[in-house]
Amino acid sequence: MATTSCDVAIVGAGLGGCFLALLLGRRGRHVVVIEQGPSIPSAGADFLKPPGLRVLARHGLADLVERHGLRRDIIRYYHDGDPIQECRFPDGGFLIRPYRELVELIYASCAMEGVEFWFDADIDDIAADAGRVEELTLSDGRRLRAGVVIGADGTKSVVRRALDIDQVTMPYERLLMRVATVPLSVSVAELNRLYFSSEGWLAYLYPLNRDQARVFVGLPPEDDKEVFEDGIPALLDRLKKFVTDSSDAFNALQPATWQRIKVSSLRVSAYHKGNAALLGSAAFACHPMTGMGMSYTLHDAEILADVICAAGGDGELLDRLLHARYEPRRHAHRELIDYGDALAATFRDRAAYLAAFRPDLHVYGEAAAPPAELPALRLS
Repeated sequence: MATTSCDVAIVGAGLGGCFLALLLGRRGRHVVVIEQGPSIPSAGADFLKPPGLRVLARHGLADLVERHGLRRDIIRYYHDGDPIQECRFPDGGFLIRPYRELVELIYASCAMEGVEFWFDADIDDIAADAGRVEELTLSDGRRLRAGVVIGADGTKSVVRRALDIDQVTMPYERLLMRVATVPLSVSVAELNRLYFSSEGWLAYLYPLNRDQARVFVGLPPEDDKEVFEDGIPALLDRLKKFVTDSSDAFNALQPATWQRIKVSSLRVSAYHKGNAALLGSAAFACHPMTGMGMSYTLHDAEILADVICAAGGDGELLDRLLHARYEPRRHAHRELIDYGDALAATFRDRAAYLAAFRPDLHVYGEAAAPPAELPALRLS
């Protein structure tokens, strides 16, 4: 088959890959996005916190993503059934929008900018020479040569492997996560509530839209078989011990279909080599308790788009700019990953969790300096 050439090849059509493709397409770059699945990925977080919303607003996308989303400005936290604090989000709060819907909006905008998407496209080989990615070979024989290659292909990134960038993956072994989509109840419609127990359980209930809610349950691995394989009544018995203000959601849990989710942190030794860079969960992964992963990824994509366009096809300049402007993102990500580790390690203990909790990172992330008075209220 003939070889296709483009300015930028992006591997992975998730939020980060699609958003970067849109930014580059708007600036006249020929972009090809390679996705191994048959369509836009559906698995991802449902939250955009203020830093991510600010990024979208800078590029005229805020109204588009908010049109059918839900705005919330408070999350209330409980320990062993008692409310212990609230985290308040100013200036319109944060946005809840199903991940797939959010990515599809960005994807649709890409089509208007001439971005090509290759679905069902598995990569057989990535040829690199002298620190540069020269060519991507797909399993169907197609070949793609690009001036810049971006690995936005998740925690098992083939681009990261090809670049021989070291990674450290640390599973949260004492916390197994399950998620279900259920009908919306009155209490969940009223407020986002995150419950912890001293026995090592957590439950997060929030509205997904005007009819449905998402329920996350985290539990020690040894409890999973008894609770999810031997009967849902055991789950309700456990939840009733510490989930107090959301009891009207219990009836919806009995027929729910639960999906098991592996949760790990990911750190890598570098974010780029030569003309290739990593984005999103190919570069870092933090505990979902932080709620900031997608917002950081949007900011990362914005930086990458600026760097790629500033380099103007000059490979040496691209390498220098990535080193100067993109590699420092590892410091912000490391802080977020460490924070997620601290929350996951302390949520069983009320005092330790409150001491570890940082409203500045929860509300503002690293994209803007918080004001002197943080909008977080401690209840006890």
